[in-house]
Amino acid sequence: MKKNILIIENDHDIRIIVEMILQEQGYHTFSTPEPKDITALISFHPDLVLLDEFINNQPGHRLCRKIKQVPALAAVPVIILSTAHNIELIASECEANDFIRKPFDVDDMVAKVLRCIDHQPLAY
Repeated sequence: MKKNILIIENDHDIRIIVEMILQEQGYHTFSTPEPKDITALISFHPDLVLLDEFINNQPGHRLCRKIKQVPALAAVPVIILSTAHNIELIASECEANDFIRKPFDVDDMVAKVLRCIDHQPLAY
């Protein structure tokens, strides 16, 4: 069974590219520029969340904190995507599992996804 990756990315082109790369790697993906309701994320049963740090001028790390507070999502790894110079600090403060600096190297992104998701059980 394929693992589910939720992509929350404000930039349409980046969202589509990331989705295509991960689908080529065999993952089932769902992407959105911004979730309207955090409970909608639960129904996708993500095994990993790739989260843009800038979502319609709102900081993505706030959504990361919310994800980590929802019991059904708390154990789901979150990787922050960002151009921010202090992305390491942002990822640490919001309890993200990792970060990917934009522009990203495709092999590096895939390796980080694999590292975060490889030992996670399938979501049901």
